[in-house]
Amino acid sequence: MKPAQLAARLTPLLPTLCCPRCHAAFSLSGASLVCENRHCYDLSRKGYVNLAPSHDQDAEKYSAELFDSRRMAFENGFYAPVAQAIAQMIPSDRKLLVLDVGCGEGYYARLLADQFAQAEFLGLDISRDAITAAARIPSRVNWLVADLKHLPVADHSADVVLDVLTPADYEAFSRVLKPDGILIKVVPGVDYLCQVRKAVSPWLKNGAEYDNTRVLDHLRANADVLEENEIRITTPLTPELSRAFLRMTPMTFSVPEEALNTLALSQITIHMHVLKCRMKEADA
Repeated sequence: MKPAQLAARLTPLLPTLCCPRCHAAFSLSGASLVCENRHCYDLSRKGYVNLAPSHDQDAEKYSAELFDSRRMAFENGFYAPVAQAIAQMIPSDRKLLVLDVGCGEGYYARLLADQFAQAEFLGLDISRDAITAAARIPSRVNWLVADLKHLPVADHSADVVLDVLTPADYEAFSRVLKPDGILIKVVPGVDYLCQVRKAVSPWLKNGAEYDNTRVLDHLRANADVLEENEIRITTPLTPELSRAFLRMTPMTFSVPEEALNTLALSQITIHMHVLKCRMKEADA
């Protein structure tokens, strides 16, 4: 995508974007976003804007191979029921701004953008590899490399924040959401990818056990849950898909490659809780 094309797409969103460093408003200057305090971010020819250029990408374990493996799982429909559950929680009767924070390679944002023609979608992730992968596939979504703790979005401008299997910053979510905005939080169930967890349990701190209580308690301390949908599906795997699932999750980061190559899964369980929430009001 030429920078001029990306600039044209971003122009309607300028009132909702802000500088992640100082929160000042943006304007377009040639092939760059420039804020009122002269912080400058270039538009990439790959179809995105890097609003976290100082982040050490080399320190990230979320590699291009990981996102390629995830794309294979997505393309084979393993997460389609999760996407459907999310779509049912998004209002369809008005124009919306939807933020997919920690969007990875962009699966959910792309699917939802196809379904909600009136909505504007921003996909944000700290991983440049993830956003590069997302931007390769044509869609209506605008992609940003951005830090979850410094969301480049103006106060109270978003209608929906989508947070799928991603650490949450509820203070940041409260800042960017409109007073009647909603948070859709997707949390792993206790059996999520349990076959992977069991296979690599010798390398995991807690072995094959997983408990989502802490994550759910933290959510409920910051937001009121309005609706919940639990999804649990177990599906057979081909050898190729087994390899993908073993390489798409942080659970295997500590597993030596030679050990990972010896593992094989015959099936996989997708177990998730999809929760529609409204942020609690801050104490006066």
